Amino acid sequence: MRLCINPTCSIPDHPDNDSYPTCQGCGSQLLIDGVYTVTKLLSDAGGFGVIYEAINPTGKAKILKVLKQDLNEDSKAVSLFQQEAYVLGQIEHAGIPKIENYVHHDLENGTMLHGIIMQKIEGLNLEQWINQRDRQPIAQKRAIAWLRQLVDILALVHRNRYLHRDIKPANIMLSPSGQLVLIDFGTAREATHTYLAKIGGVQGVTSICSVGYTPPEQEKGFAVPQSDFYALGCTMIHLVTGKYPLDTYNPNRDLFEWRSHAPEISEEFADLIDVMTARKPSDRPINCESILKVLKEIEKIDKLAPIGKTNSKRKSIKQAIKDSTRKPTSPILLTVSVMVAAFVGLGIGTAIKVSAIGNFEEISIQLPVFQQKRLNPSKFLQGHTDTIQSVALSPDGKTIASASDDGTVKLWELAGDNANPVKEIKDQGGWVKAVVFLSDRQIITAGQDKNIKIIDIASGKVVKTLSGHTNLINSLAIAPAINLLVSGSYDNTVNLWQISTGKLLRSLKGHTDKIWGVAISPDGKQVVSASRDKTLRIWDVNTGETLKTLTGSLAGVTCVLVTPNGKQVISGGADKVIRVWDITSGKQVFTLTGHEEAIGAIAITSDGKYLVSGSKDSPNSIRLWNLQTRSSILNLIGHTDLVTSLVITPDNLKLISSSQDKNVNIWEIPKP
Repeated sequence: MRLCINPTCSIPDHPDNDSYPTCQGCGSQLLIDGVYTVTKLLSDAGGFGVIYEAINPTGKAKILKVLKQDLNEDSKAVSLFQQEAYVLGQIEHAGIPKIENYVHHDLENGTMLHGIIMQKIEGLNLEQWINQRDRQPIAQKRAIAWLRQLVDILALVHRNRYLHRDIKPANIMLSPSGQLVLIDFGTAREATHTYLAKIGGVQGVTSICSVGYTPPEQEKGFAVPQSDFYALGCTMIHLVTGKYPLDTYNPNRDLFEWRSHAPEISEEFADLIDVMTARKPSDRPINCESILKVLKEIEKIDKLAPIGKTNSKRKSIKQAIKDSTRKPTSPILLTVSVMVAAFVGLGIGTAIKVSAIGNFEEISIQLPVFQQKRLNPSKFLQGHTDTIQSVALSPDGKTIASASDDGTVKLWELAGDNANPVKEIKDQGGWVKAVVFLSDRQIITAGQDKNIKIIDIASGKVVKTLSGHTNLINSLAIAPAINLLVSGSYDNTVNLWQISTGKLLRSLKGHTDKIWGVAISPDGKQVVSASRDKTLRIWDVNTGETLKTLTGSLAGVTCVLVTPNGKQVISGGADKVIRVWDITSGKQVFTLTGHEEAIGAIAITSDGKYLVSGSKDSPNSIRLWNLQTRSSILNLIGHTDLVTSLVITPDNLKLISSSQDKNVNIWEIPKP
């Protein structure tokens, strides 16, 4: 049965829908994005979305999450909905569902619905699972194994600077393989346990609060990483007792008194759960690693228990739980910073030992091989209301273009003191993911609506539209001298276009996952693509054949460039490593390491001697590297989130950067 997703349709399951492309109840198109057939309503009880099952052309079941129509005009709700798609699209883990597509669906009445197509996780959520067991508590061994899985997933989410904010049994799926999957959507569940918190206006949606799981600070509008630990602790209370956490809550003592309902749970494991559900965030574990450390110690006790050698180990666990909530005190931080400052400039291999203070172990600091210089931006360009995905510089070097998820391209003056945009071009197709200059008078944009647009800057009008991709376009590269435009898409393909005619020359296929970056060699004969499938491919422009596949990256490859001499490919990735490859042999030449988070963008100076890389290493999110000595020589401090795009001016004196923090920064680069 083909279902209509029009929320006002009187007969969404009209019996004749299977025979027609439009709903026989309201006239709306039935196919979603021209591809997916909706077959089943799974849940309409969630705060943000309605959940459907949808079938792709191969017959594989997917999940379609549709933003509720009454939230369509709420910019905050739309932003949070889009953020979910973006976050899940960036994080790769067996315990997180994969996002396949972000779709818009136009109804017959002219209304547009926002939707996310994602992987369907087979199985039950943990609330359904425990209810099927007549709410029988789970054993400690299973509880520890599940908690470890969930903390491992959460560690990756936190490392990517995101909070889940709605952990509970109904948002955790148990797959047939035994893998737990943390989800942000739900199948049918008891709606009485969820409400939508609206603060700061009639429709100012700020968070979803789940009664009995949401921590006190989050209910007040403040969420921190420890907020997820509280919700996870409450989830464990539910699983080890078989009762909703509030059923064990004592309002007079402001505590969950759950231990009597879980007599098989050890004192040590119970202590950990109590620390995770402490009322104050500062009394909870400081990070996921500290929780995993305690779990490891508890498992050692379980192995020792039969032979009665646990007393000393129990004491060590209690101390470990206490230490898990502690942050280094200022004396340690002061000692480290003073000693590093005193030894700035020491050569390679120099290590400093900082004596232990209090309960902390000895810290070994390996100084980098460069003098620790830091640089701040000379100019901030602010005005976008969402992530800036791409920046470009006009051929005359006077104008910056920035493309954003807020659906606009803004134009700025590079020189002078004016920090306001000189022009804004609105895109009706949603997120703008990429922008390049065709000339000083025209730009080319691409993004969520799968189209490439050539736009006249003065009028803001679309001169030409290039269509051919079947999913979001994430990256563009241009070689005007040879009339070539290259686009990379989430449909796993790279397209080559003739700019003057808008003709699709050829579609390059071979990657097995999303394209995250594209580049053109200086001679225009080769194109290089970077993909979430952990590989790069070098393509022959004339034949469309894959010349080389570059393997060795440990995670998705996010960005790529070809050196000015055309001899090397440089890539950055989610594995935090910059890799330099020989373009002829396809072999890895060397790597640059030092970033602590995924790398989002790279750029190279016109002489090929220096590389700039951007990541999420706030505040040192941008680094300047000497490619000859293979060392980092400068930290650029200014962005507070992932750096998404970098452009170096032709004279190598200025750097333009954009970020998820919604800012464009301009830097004056001193000569190394």
